[in-house]
Amino acid sequence: MPYTLKVTKVPHFGRFSAEFFRPFGPSLMFWGAGAGVAVSLFMSPVPIFQRDVLHRFPFLKDYFTDKTPDCDKPF
Repeated sequence: MPYTLKVTKVPHFGRFSAEFFRPFGPSLMFWGAGAGVAVSLFMSPVPIFQRDVLHRFPFLKDYFTDKTPDCDKPF
């Protein structure tokens, strides 16, 4: 006799279940990706963001590496 899992109660949070959020999935993925691209665009000049995030991608590492000689840096 095969064992099967019979769910008698649908998991939910309050009155919201997974079935309630299913239609919003594609829209939330689109807006989430757009927000990620916007954060990357606006934070790309920040040195700590470059070191922690952008240098992790091999194709972006050479672009964001600081090649300015030390004599040209004011600080």
